[in-house]
Amino acid sequence: MRKAYFDGTHRTRHPDQTWESIRPLLMAYGITRVADVTGLDDLGIPVTMAVRPLARTLSVAQGKGATLSAARVSGAMEAIEAWHGERAVPTAEVRAPADGLGLDLPYPVTTLESHPGSLVTGRTVLDWITARSALDGEPVLVPAACVQLGREVHGQWRLHLPSASTNGLASGDTRAEAVVHALAELIERDTISALADGRGRGQLVDPDSIEDEHCAALIGRVRAAGVWLELWHLPNGFGVPVMSCYMWREDQPALLVSGSGAHLDPHVALSRAIAEAAQSRLTQIAGSREDILAAAYRPAVHRSPKSAAGPAAEWAELAAQHTTGFATDDGEAEHLAARVAAVTGHPPLVVDLTHGLHQRREFAVVKVLAPTLRYDARHVIPRPTQEAAA
Repeated sequence: MRKAYFDGTHRTRHPDQTWESIRPLLMAYGITRVADVTGLDDLGIPVTMAVRPLARTLSVAQGKGATLSAARVSGAMEAIEAWHGERAVPTAEVRAPADGLGLDLPYPVTTLESHPGSLVTGRTVLDWITARSALDGEPVLVPAACVQLGREVHGQWRLHLPSASTNGLASGDTRAEAVVHALAELIERDTISALADGRGRGQLVDPDSIEDEHCAALIGRVRAAGVWLELWHLPNGFGVPVMSCYMWREDQPALLVSGSGAHLDPHVALSRAIAEAAQSRLTQIAGSREDILAAAYRPAVHRSPKSAAGPAAEWAELAAQHTTGFATDDGEAEHLAARVAAVTGHPPLVVDLTHGLHQRREFAVVKVLAPTLRYDARHVIPRPTQEAAA
């Protein structure tokens, strides 16, 4: 479908239209409130929280956006995604080890996301569901454990292997749009994971060189609030713009908040990184999530981070490295899937969570798995080392 909205993101519908279509459905997904928490901070970057008291995972989802309307949709849809990851995973079709019963998988099961120290092997007995190749739609079995979120009491003892996370869990106004969001997140998280083990490098960005109206406005709000700001461009093998943003202020002295974003349009990637860092600040201020680290609230010396060494790059030069754009969500999804497949040697695998009784005309939710891609930096985005110093 052709894209129609371009303010800080690319969507096939205006956020107001999406909100009007999903608002009557919120209670069906256990969402009791979508709150505007922007005013708890003084940055003025729109942030919301969607509350699901009976969630099997986190009971609060966060949303951010260029406008309050976009942030409201972002928060609500993140909560709806989690509901589907908890309650709409297809029923297992086969229970067997990856190396047994002729499953003939086109990827090693050990290349799927798992916890550090995972004991999963090709001989581990797992429940399997059907995904579809993002390249040609061919059916491929994947472990249900990679998709199913949350834990429930049951009478059987089973290893929860491999692990599931919200990485690659995404929604959209269309299925293709959901796949685009999922693939961008997988690429972003893999790029960030390279920073965690010291392999990744970055290019420091000069905030004063950013002329994009939307991004410049976000930076202006942050600086007007007296917040220390650092922006990085993170090169990667996918050829997809990935950005990270870091903020610090003395009102949260123990915390260097961070955000990241990926999108074929570098301005959207940058916008997402800045907005996510602002969202991280508000998450700590509101104290509304069960996974906030205790260190965030410890007393600390009021000392700002040391600025990165080396010259900062001009934004125009970095943005010029990325010129790929698509008028439709289908074209963008195909391109991103092909890039991931070219880098990993395996096509991304799409599990449709808005299927059967869960099918909706208002939106689509998918979980995309990408063998060999990593998600190791789950709570902290490490500051990069300058690429020139590598």
